[in-house]
Formats: sequence, structure tokens, C-alpha cells
Amino acid sequence: MRANPLPLLALLLGACASDPYALAPLSAERPWPLPLPPAAPPTDLLAPPGTKPATAPAPAPVVPTAAPAREPAALAADAVADRELTLPELIDLAQRHNPATRAAWERARAAAAGVGLVESSYLPQLSVQVIAGMQRTPLPIPDRLVPKGYFTSDTRELLPALAVEWLLFDFGRRAGAERAARETAFVANVAFTGEHQRLIHAVTRDYLALVAARGRQRAAVRAVEAAGTDLAAVDARRERGLATVVDQAKARRQSARATLGLARADGALRQARTDLLASLGLPPATPLRVREDDDAPLPALPVTDLDGLLADALQRRPDLLASLGRERAAEARLDLARADEGPTLALAGRVFQNLGALRADDGPWASVNRSGNALLLRFSLPLSDGGRRDSRIAAARAEVEAARAEHDHAIDAAAREIGAARESLRTALAEYEAAVALADAARIARDAAQEAWLRGVGNHTSLIDADNSLAQADSAVEDARAAARLAAATLAFTTGAAGQP
Repeated sequence: MRANPLPLLALLLGACASDPYALAPLSAERPWPLPLPPAAPPTDLLAPPGTKPATAPAPAPVVPTAAPAREPAALAADAVADRELTLPELIDLAQRHNPATRAAWERARAAAAGVGLVESSYLPQLSVQVIAGMQRTPLPIPDRLVPKGYFTSDTRELLPALAVEWLLFDFGRRAGAERAARETAFVANVAFTGEHQRLIHAVTRDYLALVAARGRQRAAVRAVEAAGTDLAAVDARRERGLATVVDQAKARRQSARATLGLARADGALRQARTDLLASLGLPPATPLRVREDDDAPLPALPVTDLDGLLADALQRRPDLLASLGRERAAEARLDLARADEGPTLALAGRVFQNLGALRADDGPWASVNRSGNALLLRFSLPLSDGGRRDSRIAAARAEVEAARAEHDHAIDAAAREIGAARESLRTALAEYEAAVALADAARIARDAAQEAWLRGVGNHTSLIDADNSLAQADSAVEDARAAARLAAATLAFTTGAAGQP
């Protein structure tokens, strides 16, 4: 066995096996950097007009060796309870604790391990084999030698062996399987990034909903205060005989209506906070404090036309890249099916030790304890399999056509989503400008109605109408501001820019 080079060769080549997770994302907490960046830096759809888009170098590939332990949600809740969190901090918190991204990361690691499985077929397969047994066999013999015409042979064998199997050439089988596995790993990686983008969009949506709910609550508080002031003024005028019982009843009704609106605003705020905690992956009872970015200007409508936005999406939107990867994987499986019609050439080696004994007709035993070896070259060419290979090729060709059609459908769907998101942003910005103008006019009208009523030249009904209009206008401003920012986030999500440098 020391003189045979096959075991040593197998061990040396086996040491060249790569890490099975080399193609997987580094961790579950950050998106996988997409390998196809756009030709020009995209406009940051969430940045104010005139802001230079941020750029960052691509992270160096680091091979993960084990899945890091997930921080318990209870510890995360304790860590965020004593400070206010901005939107980027909320997104970071969600990426570290949301289970959806971790599940997608594990799927990406499994797909990367599939590539390592295919790569291992290029190396010799080394195994230890042991065969042991005994056999008693009657054998014929001429009766001139043994009168009864047969003799009985007893054998006992123990054959430990070291075997090497090495597939030298398969004319494209392993290459097709490796291409399919790498494309599958690519699809899993971009799907992992897509999960991060969906999480970023969900957290942004729930954050903006919380901000809008706070704004509506502030407007409701102002409405309650204004109604209370009016009620106090009506009561005072009633005591002096300057207001009627009807005026007093209307003022109380207005105060009750404002209180009801505040209760609804409080409930909406609590629901918005619960939705945000669910997006973060934290328990519903977590005491979350969120910092609003009140000074940030609204995003502008991107100057890039719809075709340019779609071109950017084709290079960085995960679902489009994944559909393209599935198409390439289907083409690789078609090549693999076609390669099954070709021959294979393999090398097989075996080194063994024969520990055996033999006797005839219950005579004395003859034993042996010697080593042996074998080196074989095996050539195989499939001729007929009843149409199995033809069926596999037909099925693989159909999968290629289906994958191409799905990719075209994904592009059409992306174009519709991008167009709808761009128009939603345009509409939201216009609504915000109109809501601001309406709130300014409503505030002026309310002040004028209050002054006229206090001077005795206006009626109380006009003042109540002005209060209601101002409260509605203030809520409309908060809703329009959140809608504009959410529309910008949705446009960034539909173009694949969410979470990208």
C-alpha cells in the first residue's frame, strides 16, 4: 500500500475542495451586493433635491464559516427602550431581528452548498471498503480423480480495501450541473437581497404611517384645544346674555366631536406603532420611541424618464435578476440533458489485503495474507434507454421557454409598477402642495371667523365650520407628506434602489 500512489493523490486533490458557503452572503443582517451595478450612479429617490447620491465601495468577499447567533428579541427590546430611533436605525434593527431575512439567508447558504456538491464531483472519490464472509461450495471434478465426482470447497475471506473512483471526462455533464447550481445560488442570493428590500420598504411604510398618525394626533389635539377655547368663550358670553342656549349646545357638540376625533387619532397611533413593531420583529409591548425627521424636505420627482428607470431596474431589481438567473439555470439544465447522450471515461483504482483461507473436503486449511491492487479504465457510451434521454431533453427545453416567458412577464410587470409608482409620487407631491395651501387658507379663515364672532359680527356656526375645516386641512397635510415620502420609497423599491449604496 505504501508503494501505490492512488491514495496519496486522492487525499491531495480532496484538500483542494472549496468552502461550500463561499458563494453565500456573509450574514443575514445585510443585503448581498448585486453584481450588476448600473452604468451611472442612480438618483437617491429618498434624498432631497440637489443632494449628491452616496456611493460606497463594494464589500470584500468574506466567506462565512458558521451562522451567527441571533440576538433575542427581548434583548433588542431592552436596547431600544431608552432612546429615540431614526428611520435608518429602525431599518438596521429590522435587518438584525426579522426572521424573514434570516430564512432567505439560510436558503442562499443551502444553494451555495449545492455548488460545492457539484464541484466535488471533479475530485477523486476515496472510500474504505471491507468485505468479509465464508462460503461452502460443492464443485464438480472428474470421477477418475474423485470417485464421487465432486469435492467441497470451504473459503473464508477478509478483504479490507482502499478504493479510488475518478471521473476523468464526461463531455459536459458536470459543467452543465455546475452552471445550473451556480445560477441557482445566484437566484437565492438576489432573492435574499430582495427580501431585505421588501423589509426596508415595509419598515419605511410603517414608519411613515406612524409619523402621519402622530401628525393627525397633533391636529386632533389642536382641534380639541380650539373647541375648548370656543366652549369657554360661549359659556362666558352666555353668562353675560350675549350667547343663546343653541350656541352653547353647538359649542359643546363641537368639543365632543373634537374629543372623539382625538380618541380615534390615539387609536390609529397605537395601531401604527404595533404595525411598526411587527415589521421590526419585536414584541408588540416593546416601548418604542421614534424620532421624526421633520426638517427633511420632500423628495423631488426624478428627472429620469420611465425607460431610464426601467433600465436601472433591469440591472438592480432582485426579482428581475432572479428571473434572468432562472432562465440561465434552465439553459444549463438543457445542456446537461444533452450531455447525457455522450460517453464517460473514468479511472478506478483499488488496493486491498487478502486475509483468506481455503480447504477441500474438510481437509487442512491453506491460508494467505498478501496485498493486491487493481487499476482500471472504464469507458461507457449509452446506446438505448427507451427514450428517457429524449424525454429529459424535451422537458428541459420546455423549462427554458417557460423561464424566458416568465422573465418577459416580470419585465412587463416591473414596467407597470414603476410607472404607477412614478405617477403616485407625482400625484402625492401635487396633493401636498394643495394640502399646504388649503391649510393656510383654512387657518386664516378660522382666525377671521373667531375674530368676527368675538366682535359680535359673525355667527357661531361659521366658527364651528372653520374649526372643522382647519382640523381636516391639518390632517390632510400630514397625510400628504407621508404619502409623498412613501411614494418615493415605493418608487425606489420598484426600481431596485432600496437598500443599495
